[in-house]
Amino acid sequence: MDLKHLRSFCVLAETLHFGRAAGRLHIVQPALSNHIKQLEQELSCRLFERSRHHVSLTSAGHHFLREAQQILQHVSDTIENTRHIATGTIGTLHIGFVSSAIPAVLAEAIRRFTKRSPHVEIELTEMSSGTQLAAIAEHNLDLGFVRMPIYHEHLQIRAIAREHFEAIMSDDHHLADQTRLNPADLNEETIFVLARDNAPGFHDALLGAFHQSGMIPGRIKYIREFSTAIQLASVNLGVAIVPRFAAYSTPGNVTRLRLDLGENFSEIGIVHATPVPPLLQHFLDIVEETRLSQAKLRPAEL
Repeated sequence: MDLKHLRSFCVLAETLHFGRAAGRLHIVQPALSNHIKQLEQELSCRLFERSRHHVSLTSAGHHFLREAQQILQHVSDTIENTRHIATGTIGTLHIGFVSSAIPAVLAEAIRRFTKRSPHVEIELTEMSSGTQLAAIAEHNLDLGFVRMPIYHEHLQIRAIAREHFEAIMSDDHHLADQTRLNPADLNEETIFVLARDNAPGFHDALLGAFHQSGMIPGRIKYIREFSTAIQLASVNLGVAIVPRFAAYSTPGNVTRLRLDLGENFSEIGIVHATPVPPLLQHFLDIVEETRLSQAKLRPAEL
């Protein structure tokens, strides 16, 4: 069934006048008459009663008008939605993240993006960096915010935020009155760090930084979440070593001290597959805009 014939039928049903309907359709009247004739032949029924001075819908015509209008509206909506999806103005973004990415750049990027693209739905899932890589490679995620360093030969990965390390301890810890810590200050201390299977690259880089700085902890305890490490430190069971953004929410009874590891910083990165669809590209542009604006506020870390 030709959509052109459906449009001709609907316009004629609205005007009940061949001349006026042909004018609205920008076609000649014989062409309109031919459209209606072909449609009635295809349906094997009459849609209009016609005389020299009168045109009216048959009962079949009344029924078909409702159906034809719905079909044309559905086609129109489908075309419009497809165009919006192609230009990235509607749709759904599936984003994975590590919790410390929230204060780093993610929260502000989402705030800016939703303000400009209110018809886009963002679905957020917290997961480890390695799990995000697998989900993106399997096309179950569009974008991941991961803890660096991390690698995948088929995915695009780049750093977007850099942060120093902090030592988190109870207020009554014997080092809590310091203003800044050197690695040697933590020699013989029990420290809590993120387990390797959560972020292998991050774990290896951090322990390498310990080694380079001459830090020799008394004991290292591996924890699966930064928040858990901070909670354990808050009750004076040791010192949590975390990236600064991971300490955005801490109990009221802890002290946060910058740990000087020289040129060793932690980085948060973004991961996605290629090619990049328009909707994701719009979000990536906002992430870059957010990164640059925050770099002006934190030039030493971003």
